[in-house]
Formats: sequence, structure tokens, C-alpha cells
Amino acid sequence: MADVAREAGVSVATAGRALGNYGRVRDDLREQVQAAAERLGYSPNAVARSMRSGGTRSIGFVGADISNPYFATAMRGICDVAREQGYEPILANSDDRLEVERAAVSVLLDKQVEGIVVAPTSVTDVAHLERAMELGVPIVLLDRHIGALAADSVVIDNEAAAYEAVAHLLGLGHRRVGLLACVDPAEGPELAARTGTGRLTVRGAARPSIDRIRGYLAAVDDHRATSSAELIQYTPLSDAAQAQRRAEALLTQPQPPTAVFATDNVTTQGLFMAARRRGLAIPADVSLVGFDDLDWTTLVDPPLTVVAQSPLDMGRAAAVRLFERIKGDDRPAERIVLPTELVVRSSTAEHSHGVREHSG
Repeated sequence: MADVAREAGVSVATAGRALGNYGRVRDDLREQVQAAAERLGYSPNAVARSMRSGGTRSIGFVGADISNPYFATAMRGICDVAREQGYEPILANSDDRLEVERAAVSVLLDKQVEGIVVAPTSVTDVAHLERAMELGVPIVLLDRHIGALAADSVVIDNEAAAYEAVAHLLGLGHRRVGLLACVDPAEGPELAARTGTGRLTVRGAARPSIDRIRGYLAAVDDHRATSSAELIQYTPLSDAAQAQRRAEALLTQPQPPTAVFATDNVTTQGLFMAARRRGLAIPADVSLVGFDDLDWTTLVDPPLTVVAQSPLDMGRAAAVRLFERIKGDDRPAERIVLPTELVVRSSTAEHSHGVREHSG
């Protein structure tokens, strides 16, 4: 309030009346104060928070899509830790839309939360997160790391996890391995052929999906398998119906892949449904590896080989780090990497070099 008053050239009392809409303030002075507040990014509740000796004993969580089992389970981990600490969580869903995430963070700041866990929609447009940190509200990133932001993050090694999954398929003799990935068109990816070799590389923001594509391409390169853009299909984020359509396009090519890696739980479901719809036998006609060890992957026939991660542990780890920050831990920001495991089940098998790869 004092900063706004100084910027506007008025007394603190006048600034308080103008921004609080009480008492008598001349119209020109009110406009002057409001303009100063906007220039300084003033938030009454956020500043009031810093002047209190206590706090609201609440934290925020902004999930990308809380209907997705990954984020729903991570949310459970965050809520468990919050309640162990005597705090209440306030939850928001960004629907993987940046403008919704910005609004959610703003509301949480107005609610005077003491820290926020965010699964960021963008890894490049982060001014709203920077502002929260400048106001003294700790931010911990879940699932996505942002190098340009001095905030802790809890992630997995997406590139290594994808590499292991694809190497498993290549080790079974598959040479045409397809990829089905959920991506944000606004942030890439862009495939390009390397000069001299013609092997594919990918450019794009450091999102989990892009890192998993990099892992796929690295495994294909290291095993000298087929590297072709036609073996890669993209689908919009969290669109299960579109994921199934893109999987069908992949499986019905004149020279289809004999194995496919799906990079998240949405594309895994779409891939399995597409194979069933096309009447393909798994793994006789096509081997499948998915991502996320959800309950349904063990209930279908055959049970799916998947890359398993623990969103519950990730949510808990993010919340634990957030409370360390709330309690005054001022160590440099850390990228916390949790393990993954390739769980091999019955949806993958040795390539039989049968008719299907050479049809058409």
C-alpha cells in the first residue's frame, strides 16, 4: 500500500480509501491510485498476507486435467500431505489452457494461500508464476520442469523412460515401431531430418511429451531401426476420441508398424481401442507398450506392458517440498526426479516377421 501511495503521489490513507472503495476520494485521485496499483502489479490480499503474523493454513493445486487419472492421483498425494500438516488444499483445474491457469493462480493469491503446486500448461509463458514467487508465495512444479523459473519441480526422466520402453520392443526384433503422442500444437513438436543421415530429430518446448518423443527417436537410432515421420502420430492433449482415430491411422498404413509405443494414459487407451476395433490380435499382429500403470491395463486381455510411474508419490513429494519452502527453506531450486519402471506383461512379444509388416 505504501509503495502504491508513493507511486501515485498521495498519502497511504488516500491510497487505502481509493483501492478499498470506502470513504471520500476525488475521482482524479482514485484513477491516479488505480493506475499506480496496476503499474506495480499490486494485489491487496497478497500484500496483506505478508503483513500478517499467521497465515491462512491453506495451499493451492492447479492441475492440468483433474479428470485424468494421473492428476487425480497426484492431487490425492498433495491433499494427504496438506492435511498431515494441518492445512487445507484449494484445488483448481486449468484444462491445459494457459488463460485458465493464469486466472486460477490469481484467485489462489487472492485467497491468500501460502504456497501453490502447479502442473504448468506452458513451459515458456510463466510470468504469472514468477509474479507469485515475487510476492513471496512458493511455487512447486509438478510433472513439468521450467528451466527459466527458479522453482522446485517434481518430475520423472521422460526421455529415459521412453527409451527403455522402445528399446524393449526393438529388443524383441521389431524394426518398424510406431509412436502415438499427445502434444500441444502451440509448443511443437517439429520433426526434422538430420543432415547427412536422414535420421529424425525433434524440436519443441521441454514438455513430457516432447522428451518422450526424444527418447523414442534415440532408441530407434541406437538400434538402427526404421526412422520415419509416417510412424509418428500426434493427437491433441486429453482427447481420447482423437487419440483412437490417430491410432487407427497409424495401424492401417500400407506398411504398418509391428509395434507401437503410446506416450501417456490417454494415447494408451486410444491405441488399445483402435487395435481392438481393427480386429488386430495383440501381440500377434501388433505389440503395444503404454504409459501409466492404471487399473484397467491389468484387466484387459492381454494385460498391457506399460511404463509405470507413481503420481501419488509425485504429488506427495511436491507437497513435502512446498511445505519445506513455506517453513523457510531457502536452498536453490531443485529438480526432483522420481523413478519409473517398465512393467512387462502380455501385450508385447517377439516379432514373427509375418505377413502384416510387408502387406500393401
